[in-house]
Amino acid sequence: MTHDRFLLVGLACLTVLWVAGCARSPAPAPDLGPPAGWVGDDARWWRADLDTTGVFRDLETLQTMDLLGADVTYAANRALAEQSGVAHQQLARAVKQSLIRLFRNQPEVIDSLFRHYVLPKIARADVSGDPQKLLNRFKRVGYQTIRRHFLEPRTIRKLGADIPVPYPDSLRARRIGGKVRLQVFINEKGEPVAVEKLEGVHPVLDVLAMRATTEMRWQPAYLLRGGKSDPIPSWTRFKVNFNAPETP
Repeated sequence: MTHDRFLLVGLACLTVLWVAGCARSPAPAPDLGPPAGWVGDDARWWRADLDTTGVFRDLETLQTMDLLGADVTYAANRALAEQSGVAHQQLARAVKQSLIRLFRNQPEVIDSLFRHYVLPKIARADVSGDPQKLLNRFKRVGYQTIRRHFLEPRTIRKLGADIPVPYPDSLRARRIGGKVRLQVFINEKGEPVAVEKLEGVHPVLDVLAMRATTEMRWQPAYLLRGGKSDPIPSWTRFKVNFNAPETP
């Protein structure tokens, strides 16, 4: 056997062994579940050490938050109820509805602040003017008033800028895109400890969005009282947008 032929046979054997080895040890499939330290199912993830009681809440409407009953506007203040008419109650209900995004951060806390600080202002208001102007005015007044006592969470480690959310090559040919809607429960340290998918796009994109969310960080919500600012747990909602790639 010539030297060149010996080399060719040797290379062929190495190639066969390499292929056989690959067949025996396939590359592991990518992990599409929760990251280390988290558990959950397709729609809900939470940190393994978390007590999930009351964490996954339906915050879609005031009614699902149990904040909109027959006596929603003045149930906690009978005196105001007696001196206020239907127009005042309708205005209070509309203002409360207009602030729903703020209520979603901490329903019971915001409701208490609304009843204590905002309702008295509405009860004393002249409601003879244009209803839409009244609503706009008290929506602004309500938001500013509540924020003197409560600060909603603010992102400090953001998706895209600080946390990459890549679009997977496996989906490029199918050009799947859309927005994944998420609801996150944040602890007093500003860490996400529970993530709930409200609306998905594709199983892979949904998981990528949820995984990236577990790496985010927030300035936690603060309750301002007596000159002190105490961090408290809260919720927040946002969307992760996946743009379908252009065809080459």
